[in-house]
Amino acid sequence: MKPNKSYVKSSLAVQMVLIPVILTLGLIGALRVLGGQLLPQDIGKDTGRFIYLLIAFSVPLLIGSIVGYIFKQNIGNKAASMKRIYTAVLIPIIYTLVFAALAVIVSPQNYNSGLWGAYLFKNPILIIFHFILFFSGFYHLAMIAELMAYTGFALGIHLNEFRSKVDSNRTLVKVHRMYALVLIIPIAFSGLVAKDIVTNGIIEIRYGESTIGTDLSEYDLYRIAPFKENNGLAKLDKTASLQFNNFNDMPRLDGATAAYPVYAAFVEAVYTGLGNYYKENENNTDKDIYSAFVSSEEYPLNIVQCTKTSNAYERLINGETDIIFAAEPSKNHRELIESKGDGFALTPIASEAFVFFTNVKNPVDNLTIKQIQEIYSGNITNWKEVNGQNKRILPYQRPENSGSQTVMQNRVMKEVPMLAPTEETYAGGMGEIISRVANYKNAINSIGYSFMYYSSEMVKNNQIKRISIDGIEPSPGNIRNKTYPFTVPVYAVTLKSNDDENVDKFIQWILSEEGQILIENTGYVAEHRKE
Repeated sequence: MKPNKSYVKSSLAVQMVLIPVILTLGLIGALRVLGGQLLPQDIGKDTGRFIYLLIAFSVPLLIGSIVGYIFKQNIGNKAASMKRIYTAVLIPIIYTLVFAALAVIVSPQNYNSGLWGAYLFKNPILIIFHFILFFSGFYHLAMIAELMAYTGFALGIHLNEFRSKVDSNRTLVKVHRMYALVLIIPIAFSGLVAKDIVTNGIIEIRYGESTIGTDLSEYDLYRIAPFKENNGLAKLDKTASLQFNNFNDMPRLDGATAAYPVYAAFVEAVYTGLGNYYKENENNTDKDIYSAFVSSEEYPLNIVQCTKTSNAYERLINGETDIIFAAEPSKNHRELIESKGDGFALTPIASEAFVFFTNVKNPVDNLTIKQIQEIYSGNITNWKEVNGQNKRILPYQRPENSGSQTVMQNRVMKEVPMLAPTEETYAGGMGEIISRVANYKNAINSIGYSFMYYSSEMVKNNQIKRISIDGIEPSPGNIRNKTYPFTVPVYAVTLKSNDDENVDKFIQWILSEEGQILIENTGYVAEHRKE
C-alpha cells in the first residue's frame, strides 16, 4: 500500500509539532534544573560557545533520531514506497534551510531584519525555543538545533529502514545513498554557520581561556563626545584664541577612531556656538543628542563625525566634510582623488607610533623589521624562528583602506606582499583586533598591530605588551626624536581645492601653542610644540 496523505500529515506533524515541543520542554527543563546557567561561570567565553554548539548539534540530532526511529517502527511496512516517505521527511529540512540561508546570507549580522523575523516565526511551535536562544545571543545555535533535530528524524527513519532490510533492491539502495548524501547538506550548512565558533573555541581550549572578564570592543565615542558631561577630553586653562559661533563658519570634521579624542578636544575649545546649541537641547528628546558629534545625521549635530579612516577619506573626497584627522591616505584613496583632478593637503599635527603587540606571556619582546615582514608575508610561521616558543604564529590584520592597514602596507611591508587575511586572523575594528589577541589567556602565538595611543590609552588592556622594533621601544621620547622605526604623523587632511579661510584658520590654530597643548594633554606627541 502506497503512503497516503494521512502518512504525510502524520510525518510532518511529528517533525513540525512533536519535535519542537520536545526541544522547547527540554530547554526550559534544563534551564530550571540548572538555575539558568548550563555551564560553569568561570569557563572561557569561546570555550563555552563551543560547548553550547556541540550540545546544539548533538542533543537535537539524538532526539530527532530516536523520534524518527520510533515513528518508522510504528508505521512498519504500511508505506511501501520509501521514495515517498523520504520526500515527506525532507520537507521540514528544505523548508528550514531556505529561511536559514536567506537570513544568514542576506542579513548575516542584522538580527533585527525582517528575514531573521521570518525565520523566527516560520514555525509557531518553536517560537518559545527560538526566543530563549535568540535573547540569550545564540542566534545561530537556535538554527543549528532545529536543523539537527529534523536531520536526526530523517536519520532515524533511514536507520530503521536499513536495519529492517526491507526492499533491498538495487533501486532502493540507490535511493538510500542519495538520501544519505542529501542529509549532508544541513550538516554542512550548520558547519559553515558555526565555523568561527569552532575556530575560536579550539584556540581557547588549546591556549587557555580569557583573563579578561568582558569583551573589549570599539571605544565608546559617544561617552567622550565634545560638550558631554565628564567626557574626559583635554582642556585649556583659558578660552581659546579662536572661536566659531556661527554654524556656517565651522569646518566639518571627521576622522579615525584613535584621533577622535584629539579633534573632539579641539571642537570643545573652539566651536562655542555648537556647545551652546548642545546645552540648550541636551534634554530635548526630539533631537539626536545621543549620537551628537559622532554619527548623527541631524544638522548641526553632524558638523562633527567619526566614521573611521576609510569612510572619512571617502567623505572628504565626496565633499561631505572639510577636514579629517587620520593617518596617511591609502593608494586607493590617492588614486580616487587624483581621478577627480584634486589632491590631498596633508598637515602633520602630531606624532604617533605604529606598534606591534602580543600576549604578555609571549617571551618574545623584540622583532626586527625584516622579521615582521617575513611573518606577515608568510615566510616565518613559527615563533621558534624568532627566538620564541614552538608555536604557530597567528598574524592578525586589519581591513583594506583602514588607517592601520595603510600604514602597515606603506611603512612596514613596503614592496613585500602580505598574506591574504583569513577569517581566523581578520579583525574588523580597532578595539576588536586587540580583543582577539588579548582574549586568549595563553595564546602567546598571536600578534597584532595598531597605533600606540589607541592600544595603550583607549583600550587600557594590560594583557598585551608592545614589541620593540630593532631593539627600540615605542616610548614617547623615541617617538619625539623619531628614533622608533615606525613613528608616523597624524595628519589634518583637507582637499587642495578647498580655499575656505575658516579651514585654514582652524588648522593654523591647531598648530599654535593652544592646539599643541591639547594634543600633548590628550596623550599624543605634539608635532610643533615648543620645548
